[in-house]
Amino acid sequence: MALWTQGGISAALINDITANFYVSIFKGRVIGCGKVNLKTGMIDAIFVDPDHSSQGVAKSMLVFLEELALCNDLKLLQLESTLNAARFYRACGFVGDEVSTYHSPRGISLDCIPMQKKL
Repeated sequence: MALWTQGGISAALINDITANFYVSIFKGRVIGCGKVNLKTGMIDAIFVDPDHSSQGVAKSMLVFLEELALCNDLKLLQLESTLNAARFYRACGFVGDEVSTYHSPRGISLDCIPMQKKL
């Protein structure tokens, strides 16, 4: 996250986070977050506190985002998985194998796998 936010966090990013991200809370503490674009079906982010990895937090967030998508009449979800998360997304029904490169607005490049899931 430090790499993605180096140079500070813009007001636009802060507004996006407060308006469009959902959080997972455990014992009064945020342990994860996620975002789905309800116009395009793109899952833009799912992050989990490393102290809570492998505890179902990401899966619960993904199920929640899928339900939001269905309630908004979306038939397809898309995402760009990091290489280490691709196995998780496949286990959740996403398909995609071709490695691509994500280019962030800040000029950071990251190998990813575009994936999709029909709802």
